Amino acid sequence: MINYNNTQSLDKITSQENRQQLMQLCFDATRFGTGLDGAIGIAASRGIKAIEYSFAPFSVRVSKSGSSESNGLSEKELNSLEKIRQMGQENDVSIACLNLDYCLNFGDKKPDKNFGKMLSKMVTVAKTIGCPRLSLSIQPGTNGWLEEAERQINACQSELNSDGLALLLRLSTPKENQGKSLKNWIAMEPQDWRDLIAACPGLSLSFSPADCIWLGIDYLKILSGIVSGIDHIEAHDCEISRTMLADSGMYGPLWWRYRVPGKGAVDWTQLIEALKLYGYQGNISIHLDDEFVADDQQSLEDALDSAIKLLNPLVKG
Repeated sequence: MINYNNTQSLDKITSQENRQQLMQLCFDATRFGTGLDGAIGIAASRGIKAIEYSFAPFSVRVSKSGSSESNGLSEKELNSLEKIRQMGQENDVSIACLNLDYCLNFGDKKPDKNFGKMLSKMVTVAKTIGCPRLSLSIQPGTNGWLEEAERQINACQSELNSDGLALLLRLSTPKENQGKSLKNWIAMEPQDWRDLIAACPGLSLSFSPADCIWLGIDYLKILSGIVSGIDHIEAHDCEISRTMLADSGMYGPLWWRYRVPGKGAVDWTQLIEALKLYGYQGNISIHLDDEFVADDQQSLEDALDSAIKLLNPLVKG
């Protein structure tokens, strides 16, 4: 394991040569429930050039002979994914990232044998639609968890690298832990991010300024030491209930929540200007994990449009 001081730059670890595009606006289309083809249509109608999409954990079938089908898709599925690729090209909308809403747990749980099969199938999907990135979350554990995380991530990297795909470590709160008290789970700290990036060549960060806020981390001050390791930014916002926090403390429940960008404490103007200063080239992806946004199409589109109105001038300016 390699240790770094709190603000040591990662420039020598993750090269800017890995960047493939200028900073651009993106959005997580999962909550719309339209599938990837519908998401491309929503993006194209708003002039957004990239989307991300999340998949819930799934079981991978095993044939009667005992061999896994994780590396293959049916001809119908492959044709459908190829049409999505073509639709993206025709509308100038790329699939920036596919997220597996699965949290690798290095606590007391036994390793999930299905994880590798899920990842292999996600690799096939990503390759077919032309998506360059896959992301996942990590749940820290007790002694030795970081070394085990490094081992498993590097094992995943061999498959991903052979297919030209990049792996992102999501720094947002895993879906299964959202709304839970910190008594029930452990969040990673910035030194963990640095150690994993240093020990796992090719691994990058999917950075969440909103999670920095509720964890008490200054997302602006920390940028200089990690920005070269960031390849994707999750544009959640964060609202903290100071009343609940003062009453129950940090181990109490529900004292923070995600909001749509512009409805929380993130200073998007300062953040984006800092990213430009540090030469960040990647996606800033709007997330709609806001309990005050209803699930109907109109409410979701209104929330997306309000975030685009806020962020697009900052990204382009």
